[in-house]
Amino acid sequence: MTAPELRRRLGTADAVLIGLASMIGAGVFAVFGPAAAAAGSGLLIALAAAAFVAYCNATSSARLAARYPVSGGTYVYGRERLGEF
Repeated sequence: MTAPELRRRLGTADAVLIGLASMIGAGVFAVFGPAAAAAGSGLLIALAAAAFVAYCNATSSARLAARYPVSGGTYVYGRERLGEF
């Protein structure tokens, strides 16, 4: 008896949720209380600024990944632009 073959299927929503989970992590839950106490009424502005920076980071990473579709991540991006180390 053979085990059924698993389907390898990852949709856009799945990829977005995996990406968000890896970016947010568990640290946000540990520091949210002290950050709220320190920022006070500016907390929403600080969160919006952090979200904007995270969006810019994710967008640039996605563009680099599309330009260099090989394994190696940020090492490959640096090697392609700066040469061998």
